[in-house]
Amino acid sequence: MLIQGDSLSVIRADVAEIVEACDQGDVGEAREAAALLLSTLDELLARYTEALKAHDMPIPFHQGP
Repeated sequence: MLIQGDSLSVIRADVAEIVEACDQGDVGEAREAAALLLSTLDELLARYTEALKAHDMPIPFHQGP
């Protein structure tokens, strides 16, 4: 799997935002930022698993419930 530098930078910024919100005790902001990050990661993971399936390759992890 390849992640472009700009995408990696966005993910890093999202994590930094969560850490900053936690440091400031802003649980609501931290949760909102974490939810957005989770959505981004879910999209990346979906594309990854779709690509594996399209090439009849095994998925190297257990998929959720």
